[in-house]
Amino acid sequence: MTAVTPELIEKAYVALVSCDREEAVKYWSEDVRFQVPGRHAEAGWRVGLDDLLAFRRSLTAAAGGKFDVELVTSMINGNESMDVVKVHAVRPGAPEGSTSPYDVLDAVGVQVFRWSDGLIVEGIAGFFGDGSTNYDQWWSPLGADGERRDR
Repeated sequence: MTAVTPELIEKAYVALVSCDREEAVKYWSEDVRFQVPGRHAEAGWRVGLDDLLAFRRSLTAAAGGKFDVELVTSMINGNESMDVVKVHAVRPGAPEGSTSPYDVLDAVGVQVFRWSDGLIVEGIAGFFGDGSTNYDQWWSPLGADGERRDR
Protein backbone atom coordinates (compact mmCIF):
# COMPACT_ATOMS: atom_id res chain seq x y z
CA MET A 1 0.00 0.00 0.00
CA THR A 2 1.36 3.42 -1.00
CA ALA A 3 1.38 5.93 1.86
CA VAL A 4 -0.46 9.20 1.27
CA THR A 5 2.05 12.01 1.78
CA PRO A 6 2.02 15.77 1.18
CA GLU A 7 4.35 15.19 -1.78
CA LEU A 8 1.97 12.64 -3.34
CA ILE A 9 -0.96 15.03 -2.88
CA GLU A 10 0.97 17.88 -4.54
CA LYS A 11 1.87 15.65 -7.50
CA ALA A 12 -1.79 14.66 -7.92
CA TYR A 13 -2.85 18.33 -8.06
CA VAL A 14 -0.12 19.23 -10.54
CA ALA A 15 -1.08 16.27 -12.75
CA LEU A 16 -4.76 17.20 -12.79
CA VAL A 17 -4.13 20.89 -13.45
CA SER A 18 -1.85 19.94 -16.36
CA CYS A 19 -4.77 18.10 -18.04
CA ASP A 20 -2.15 15.60 -19.25
CA ARG A 21 -3.87 12.22 -19.12
CA GLU A 22 -0.61 10.25 -19.07
CA GLU A 23 0.49 12.20 -15.99
CA ALA A 24 -2.93 12.22 -14.30
CA VAL A 25 -3.36 8.44 -14.49
CA LYS A 26 -0.31 8.10 -12.21
CA TYR A 27 -2.31 9.69 -9.34
CA TRP A 28 -6.01 9.46 -10.26
CA SER A 29 -7.92 6.20 -10.69
CA GLU A 30 -9.42 5.48 -14.11
CA ASP A 31 -12.72 5.06 -12.20
CA VAL A 32 -12.39 8.15 -10.01
CA ARG A 33 -15.57 9.83 -8.79
CA PHE A 34 -15.37 13.53 -7.98
CA GLN A 35 -18.20 15.80 -6.88
CA VAL A 36 -17.91 19.32 -8.27
CA PRO A 37 -19.61 21.72 -5.84
CA GLY A 38 -22.23 24.26 -6.66
CA ARG A 39 -25.50 24.99 -8.41
CA HIS A 40 -24.41 25.50 -11.99
CA ALA A 41 -24.13 23.50 -15.20
CA GLU A 42 -20.72 22.05 -14.31
CA ALA A 43 -21.72 20.91 -10.78
CA GLY A 44 -22.29 17.30 -9.80
CA TRP A 45 -20.50 13.99 -9.96
CA ARG A 46 -17.73 13.48 -12.49
CA VAL A 47 -17.27 9.76 -13.06
CA GLY A 48 -14.08 8.44 -14.59
CA LEU A 49 -10.76 10.10 -15.26
CA ASP A 50 -11.76 11.26 -18.73
CA ASP A 51 -14.85 13.02 -17.36
CA LEU A 52 -12.79 14.67 -14.61
CA LEU A 53 -10.19 15.84 -17.13
CA ALA A 54 -12.95 17.19 -19.38
CA PHE A 55 -14.23 19.23 -16.43
CA ARG A 56 -10.73 20.51 -15.70
CA ARG A 57 -10.32 21.53 -19.35
CA SER A 58 -13.64 23.40 -19.31
CA LEU A 59 -12.59 25.14 -16.09
CA THR A 60 -9.30 26.23 -17.64
CA ALA A 61 -11.02 27.36 -20.85
CA ALA A 62 -13.61 29.39 -18.91
CA ALA A 63 -10.72 31.15 -17.17
CA GLY A 64 -8.97 31.99 -20.42
CA GLY A 65 -6.28 29.37 -19.87
CA LYS A 66 -5.30 30.24 -16.31
CA PHE A 67 -7.13 28.82 -13.28
CA ASP A 68 -4.89 28.96 -10.20
CA VAL A 69 -5.13 26.43 -7.39
CA GLU A 70 -2.91 27.01 -4.37
CA LEU A 71 -2.59 24.04 -2.04
CA VAL A 72 -2.46 25.69 1.41
CA THR A 73 -2.22 22.64 3.65
CA SER A 74 -3.16 18.98 3.80
CA MET A 75 -4.37 16.77 6.60
CA ILE A 76 -3.84 13.04 6.15
CA ASN A 77 -5.52 10.20 8.01
CA GLY A 78 -4.67 6.78 6.60
CA ASN A 79 -6.14 6.58 3.10
CA GLU A 80 -7.92 9.95 3.28
CA SER A 81 -6.70 13.50 2.82
CA MET A 82 -8.36 16.86 3.30
CA ASP A 83 -6.73 19.72 1.48
CA VAL A 84 -7.34 23.42 2.02
CA VAL A 85 -7.08 25.25 -1.30
CA LYS A 86 -7.28 28.81 -2.57
CA VAL A 87 -8.56 29.25 -6.11
CA HIS A 88 -8.33 32.28 -8.36
CA ALA A 89 -9.54 32.86 -11.90
CA VAL A 90 -10.59 35.79 -14.06
CA ARG A 91 -13.00 35.48 -16.96
CA PRO A 92 -11.64 36.53 -20.34
CA GLY A 93 -13.01 39.94 -21.26
CA ALA A 94 -13.53 41.00 -17.65
CA PRO A 95 -13.15 44.77 -17.32
CA GLU A 96 -9.75 45.83 -15.99
CA GLY A 97 -9.88 45.88 -12.19
CA SER A 98 -13.28 44.17 -11.99
CA THR A 99 -14.19 42.73 -8.62
CA SER A 100 -17.53 41.34 -9.81
CA PRO A 101 -17.99 37.70 -8.72
CA TYR A 102 -19.22 37.05 -12.28
CA ASP A 103 -15.75 38.03 -13.54
CA VAL A 104 -13.37 37.12 -10.71
CA LEU A 105 -13.26 33.95 -8.64
CA ASP A 106 -11.40 34.17 -5.34
CA ALA A 107 -12.38 31.46 -2.90
CA VAL A 108 -11.05 29.22 -0.15
CA GLY A 109 -12.29 25.68 0.10
CA VAL A 110 -11.51 22.08 0.89
CA GLN A 111 -11.17 18.95 -1.14
CA VAL A 112 -11.50 15.59 0.58
CA PHE A 113 -10.00 12.57 -1.17
CA ARG A 114 -10.09 8.83 -0.59
CA TRP A 115 -6.98 7.06 -1.84
CA SER A 116 -6.25 3.43 -2.75
CA ASP A 117 -2.78 2.17 -3.65
CA GLY A 118 -1.48 5.67 -4.35
CA LEU A 119 -4.44 6.74 -6.51
CA ILE A 120 -7.33 9.07 -5.73
CA VAL A 121 -10.52 7.02 -6.12
CA GLU A 122 -13.07 9.52 -4.83
CA GLY A 123 -13.25 13.17 -3.94
CA ILE A 124 -15.60 15.95 -2.95
CA ALA A 125 -15.01 19.67 -2.85
CA GLY A 126 -16.64 22.65 -1.21
CA PHE A 127 -16.10 26.34 -0.61
CA PHE A 128 -16.52 28.40 2.55
CA GLY A 129 -18.82 31.36 3.11
CA ASP A 130 -19.24 33.65 0.13
CA GLY A 131 -16.86 31.42 -1.84
CA SER A 132 -19.65 29.02 -2.78
CA THR A 133 -21.82 31.89 -4.06
CA ASN A 134 -18.81 33.36 -5.89
CA TYR A 135 -18.16 29.97 -7.54
CA ASP A 136 -21.77 29.71 -8.75
CA GLN A 137 -21.79 33.28 -10.03
CA TRP A 138 -18.45 32.82 -11.79
CA TRP A 139 -19.86 29.79 -13.64
CA SER A 140 -23.06 31.62 -14.53
CA PRO A 141 -23.79 32.08 -18.24
CA LEU A 142 -24.95 35.59 -17.28
CA GLY A 143 -22.80 38.58 -16.54
CA ALA A 144 -23.34 41.02 -13.68
CA ASP A 145 -25.55 43.06 -16.04
CA GLY A 146 -27.86 40.08 -16.61
CA GLU A 147 -26.81 39.67 -20.26
CA ARG A 148 -25.71 36.26 -21.56
CA ARG A 149 -22.00 35.93 -22.19
CA ASP A 150 -19.77 33.59 -24.10
CA ARG A 151 -18.45 30.74 -22.01
